[in-house]
Amino acid sequence: MPHPSPTTAAAAARPALDSPDSAVALVTTVPAAGPDRQRAVAEAVARHGEDADAWPRGLTSLTVYLDEQEDTVLIYTQWSSEQDLDLDLDLAEAPWPIGVGLGADEGAVGSGEATATAFRHYRTVRGTALTEPAPVPESFPVAFFDTADEDAARTWLDGLLTSEERSEGEDRAYPGAVAAHLHISLDGTKVLSFSECLTEDQAVAHIEAVWAPVLEEFGDTGRLYRHFGTYVR
Repeated sequence: MPHPSPTTAAAAARPALDSPDSAVALVTTVPAAGPDRQRAVAEAVARHGEDADAWPRGLTSLTVYLDEQEDTVLIYTQWSSEQDLDLDLDLAEAPWPIGVGLGADEGAVGSGEATATAFRHYRTVRGTALTEPAPVPESFPVAFFDTADEDAARTWLDGLLTSEERSEGEDRAYPGAVAAHLHISLDGTKVLSFSECLTEDQAVAHIEAVWAPVLEEFGDTGRLYRHFGTYVR
């Protein structure tokens, strides 16, 4: 039986990762062995995304991404307050999908344990090579890094950006680079780099030119994702 695709609107939309209306982002990764399982998980979440009236209070957007290795689904949800997210996690009857509430949907079951981390948006760095209005990004380099605490995370990120400006220039005119959205987890122990690029080839070139040494230092924690669907309340 063929899988349905996300609606045209959901496929065309993209979340505003630096939205001032988002107080916290819950980022969930789900192992899914192979493209069929990956697609099934993504579409289970998409079915929930289509029914915004059933969303928990405070959930303002839900976006599903598929990694290019076809073995992981990433769910990026935005919440209007930390209190609403905490309440939903406390009331959830099933542990997965965390913060989404699909425990009864068999299609949502991945091939391993899902992990979720709550982040605050910290900084956004935008590319300057694109014209206005910027084209829609299609490729998303994502990487997680461990840090000691929030102060250490802020110091590391600020130093990383300063070093990049010294070596690459302040204008950041990378071909196809739309933006890099930097997040720090609520407990300060993780950093999330979530970038937006126009194409996969440009994303790979940007990673090799700028991020490869950082990823190598931290054990190659990055993955390349493509957009599946975005749903907003």
